[in-house]
Amino acid sequence: MKNILKNAENAEKLLELTSDTMILLDRNGICVDIAVHNADLWFLKENQLLGRNILQLLPSVTYRQVYPEFKKVLAYKEVSARNYELTIGSETYFFKCIMRPYEDMVLCQYRDITERSQRKRELEKKNHELNEIQKAALIGRWKYNSGRQCFYYTGHSGVMCTAEEQEIPLQDYTMYILPEDREIFGKWLAQNLQGNTENSIDYRILFKKRIFYIRLKTFSHETLPDGTGILEGYIQNITDIQQRRNDITLLTHAINNSTEDIFAAREDGTLVFANRRFREHHNISITDDVSTLNIYRINANAQQDENSWQRLIKSLRKGEKRNGFILYHPLPEHPEVLSMEGSAYWVTSDKGEAILWGFSRDITQRIRNEQQIKRFSQILDKTIENLPAGIVVKDIQSGFKYLYRNRESYNRNIPLKEALGKDDFDFYPPELAQEKRKQDVEIARTGIEKHWITEEHDQNGKSIFLDKRKVRIESNDFPPILLSIEWDITEMERMKRELLVAKEKAETSDQLKSAFLANMSHEIRTPLNAIVGFSRIIAESTDAEERQNYYDIVEANNERLLQLINEILDLSKIEAGIVEFTITPVRLHPLCKEIHDALKFRCPEGVELVYEASDEEITVEGDKNRIFQVISNLIGNAFKFTTRGSVGYGYRRKGNEIEFYVSDTGIGIQTDKLAKVFERFVKVNTFAQGTGLGLSICKTIIERLGGTISVCSEVGKGTTFTFTLPLAKDKRETAEEQNSVSETSFNTPGNAETGNNTYGLNEETHEHQATQTTGASRDTRQPTILIAEDTDSNYILAKAILGKSYHLERAKDGMEAVTMFEELHPDLILMDMKMPNLNGLDATKIIRELSPGIPIIALTAYAYEHDRQAALDAGCNDFLIKPYTQEILKELINKYLKQTGVSSPDRP
Repeated sequence: MKNILKNAENAEKLLELTSDTMILLDRNGICVDIAVHNADLWFLKENQLLGRNILQLLPSVTYRQVYPEFKKVLAYKEVSARNYELTIGSETYFFKCIMRPYEDMVLCQYRDITERSQRKRELEKKNHELNEIQKAALIGRWKYNSGRQCFYYTGHSGVMCTAEEQEIPLQDYTMYILPEDREIFGKWLAQNLQGNTENSIDYRILFKKRIFYIRLKTFSHETLPDGTGILEGYIQNITDIQQRRNDITLLTHAINNSTEDIFAAREDGTLVFANRRFREHHNISITDDVSTLNIYRINANAQQDENSWQRLIKSLRKGEKRNGFILYHPLPEHPEVLSMEGSAYWVTSDKGEAILWGFSRDITQRIRNEQQIKRFSQILDKTIENLPAGIVVKDIQSGFKYLYRNRESYNRNIPLKEALGKDDFDFYPPELAQEKRKQDVEIARTGIEKHWITEEHDQNGKSIFLDKRKVRIESNDFPPILLSIEWDITEMERMKRELLVAKEKAETSDQLKSAFLANMSHEIRTPLNAIVGFSRIIAESTDAEERQNYYDIVEANNERLLQLINEILDLSKIEAGIVEFTITPVRLHPLCKEIHDALKFRCPEGVELVYEASDEEITVEGDKNRIFQVISNLIGNAFKFTTRGSVGYGYRRKGNEIEFYVSDTGIGIQTDKLAKVFERFVKVNTFAQGTGLGLSICKTIIERLGGTISVCSEVGKGTTFTFTLPLAKDKRETAEEQNSVSETSFNTPGNAETGNNTYGLNEETHEHQATQTTGASRDTRQPTILIAEDTDSNYILAKAILGKSYHLERAKDGMEAVTMFEELHPDLILMDMKMPNLNGLDATKIIRELSPGIPIIALTAYAYEHDRQAALDAGCNDFLIKPYTQEILKELINKYLKQTGVSSPDRP
């Protein structure tokens, strides 16, 4: 019997019982031989496989796994043993294939492992499912060895446990357990080591600064021969479960302490739950079992309550919730409760039973507050309606819908009820509504208040001024809103603008008066200088002809000074209404002839005065002297600015008016100055002599006579002044003169402002005399004084005082003074401040850059302190005001010539 397995006769039988199917493949994978053992598969048949390429019969997935192993066995003569999956049709098989090199071929040992693989897969699936369950339930496994006093953890409890086994000594683990739970944990562990493993334990641990609730249960107990106890069991993290229990306990506590009445009842009205507030309102003791009570029988009026209950459960379908229903006087035993607001919904219990949960709260105070708010709202609405302000409140979150609106400048009459819930696009044109929306969005986004004043139009097209303000208002009590307030400030804005205009006029008037005073100082001192100076010279002169010339100069300056004073008095008397206008019929032709005869001798050289005669019979009603004065002033004004050509004047009839005109071919007036020529103290050319009052006087006279005056001009071509007077008047105006005033200044044609050359002296004669003096002075080496003076009389005066002792040179403007200084290098300069082309201040600054040491004395009719300071700042050594005396002038000249080392003939 010992040689049964070794007996060759039994080999085939034993091979059949124990061996795998053998398949011999050549190098190309063709089946050379096959021996099927322990396999009853339809595809594993000798007649199907012998002589065929088995590799090519395999499915592509299996082929890609088998073929590389087949080649490796051939190439390296190694053994390959791997498991493969074979899918044929809808069936899947698993087999183990061991490939060995056999001579120049490969011997394949096929072993069917389909059943074993399927079981393995099922086991893996079960293990995976169990693992996922453990993850979901936060369960792990633990083992305790009493001999080593160590815990071993694996699993997914989320506390200490991981997929890999963790070891922790009992002493260390006990430190994680909260102190108050350590004793009970130690007792439980001791009981389990004694074999009492029925009870589980719940305890808490502090791990990573967080408290966890842990549950342990032992399912295996073993005592080793050496007495060591081995415990195995599961561990579960029950933190979430415990916290939910705590939440339920907390929720129950909160419900019982709620200020609302909360109850739960079945459809038949049997109570299931009632909180403390509900029990108090319905006189149910805290110890009473509410399940014995019925919801509609706990009050005195049971029948009425039952009907209400039936209506409620019928109106509320399963899955629905009813909110906000109001119960008025719901508690007969508590009359102080005026009403309650409630909500109710169905909840299905664990038994599948429908339970109605009801919530109600006492809103008595709210009702009273609402009544008070309504009362105050009515008062506030009436107040706002009568305010001169439009107030609009918009809800930002609802797309800027109106919450309140009393009025706006546009669409003022929209009722509040019609506006609520709508927006700007419902009432405004699209462009305007879009503009307002853009503004609203910007303020709502940034929170920056916007405030502006604008001019708009009301529904009747009338212009109004509005003070607008928009601001975002936020509160913890309500969503953000946009408040818009617009005040009608039309009257206030108009008053403000009128005040601004009045202020500007006052400031302008003040500036003009300051300019007038400065100008008057110059205009008065200029003729006074000639009068004072020549008066002294006349007394000292023995030459009769020379004295006569000086007399003429004094007389001309006297006339100029008188004219200046008359103009100032004219304007003040006319504006004060104390000048009498004598209205009589005036024939215009004879009047114009008189004007021509009076003024033709004052006409500048190279200029012709032309009277353009019209209808000689035209008569107007007016004051002849005033008309004479106006025309004379306009012609005299034209003379000042016309150097060649003509000055023409005349009149013509236009409807019921007579139009007078004065035209010249002079330099013209710049367009930007035309509007100001009739204003007081305004001079278009600051270098022309005059007060700046002549045209203002003309305008005042014409307006008093019922007419108008205007001007048109073109620079370089000339100017035309035009005024009109009524042809006839039904009512004659006579203004009484309050004071007796001589009319001489109004009746004299000499009121017209004239040019500079009014002294009756021939300028060429003077220049000739200056030349002779110059020649003489050079021979005697007299000190040279450069006199910058544009007015002939002032220069002649200076020459009369200084000409016998000094060599004098004259410059007629600042530019000429600079040029002559560079050419002559004088010893001293007398500088006038007001000159054409370049004034004295600028000329002094230029000369100072060329020669810091030359003495310069300002000789001017400007007499204010700021004028003096300006001259000194420009570089003048001293400042002498016109009119001046000979002694002071000579003393100053001697002083500064001495400082420069020049010998003065007048030195004492």
